[in-house]
Amino acid sequence: MDGMWIQRFPHTRTSLRNHSTRWKSANVKCPRLDGFRDLTASDGRVTPCCVFDTSNGWKSSIYTGIDEPEWKSARDRLEEGWTQECYICETNEKNGHESMRQSSIKDGIQISLDFTCNFMCRSCKPALSSKWDSHSHDEDWTRFDSEHFYHEPKKKIHSESVDRFLNFIDLSSLKEIRIVGGEPFYSKKLLTFLQRLPKTSKICFNTNGSIFPEDKVLRELDKFDEVQMDLSIDAVGELAECIRYGTDWNEVEKNIARHIEYWNRVFIFSTVSVMNVNKMNEVYDFAGGDEYHGGRSRMNPLYDPSFLKLEQIPIVHRKKWGIKELTGNGDFNNIIWSNQQVKNEHEKTRDFLMTCDKYQGWKFNKVNPEIWELLQ
Repeated sequence: MDGMWIQRFPHTRTSLRNHSTRWKSANVKCPRLDGFRDLTASDGRVTPCCVFDTSNGWKSSIYTGIDEPEWKSARDRLEEGWTQECYICETNEKNGHESMRQSSIKDGIQISLDFTCNFMCRSCKPALSSKWDSHSHDEDWTRFDSEHFYHEPKKKIHSESVDRFLNFIDLSSLKEIRIVGGEPFYSKKLLTFLQRLPKTSKICFNTNGSIFPEDKVLRELDKFDEVQMDLSIDAVGELAECIRYGTDWNEVEKNIARHIEYWNRVFIFSTVSVMNVNKMNEVYDFAGGDEYHGGRSRMNPLYDPSFLKLEQIPIVHRKKWGIKELTGNGDFNNIIWSNQQVKNEHEKTRDFLMTCDKYQGWKFNKVNPEIWELLQ
């Protein structure tokens, strides 16, 4: 799944078990717990958002319906202070970044129509990408992280089950819809879904930039009051093609220009990891700066798997890689200069990158030699 919350967090997380610091804040409320529905988990769980941790046995799903008591319990507990289900928003706010909670509304959904995708991004996983799934059966990827590189048996029935579940949602009342994937513009279900939505709503896409919408989709999108495109770009040039396997950078760059020309709201979303933390200034410059400096750049850290987190590189090195236009006070440098402690897993990181190289035909050590040297 592309995009800022990348898809990447709905499953049980090792990092949550390592996240022991709690800071109390009275009357913490999240609008998403009061009606928002996230339908992006490949196992069918329905959550308030894609970064909501479900390792305590969250039951609501597209197969069994909404368990209202657990949603009420989550709301009540959050009002007393941060809960472990919401640790990602807690961490972001503690570090001075706007969290999903702070920018959320209650009348909306985030949805994966299916998990069809033409990319095999190294930080993604088989459960969320058909390309990953098709290339992952000849290798035991679970040796790196069994809770990330797993195969989801329910994925085959997910799409049809989502269709049925949508019949129980009042789509006419939605104010915001975010469509992720897979790659949403690769989905054969997209046009039909768009036709069901209220045109007064805001519609957002997380896309990998490889596909510009076809004319019949554009005509339908032109009916909406507001359309936003969030383009998942983790690097430029060859490093982009390596990290997000399937990328043809020249083609993606052309599509980015087309998106910017067509839509009023276009952002370049980057997930910062060990693979690109030293190159974020290049993405920032490519995006023309962040939205507070006249540009389109937005960034968030990769939370899982732990061996790909940016903190695998010691802070003494990361301090050299800040974005010079920024101060580090509530901006992207706070991400790059994170002081979070993680277990050193350099051997696993190297093994993973070399294994990806073998299947994808890239040499990570050639496209980012600085990181590779530090991992030695």
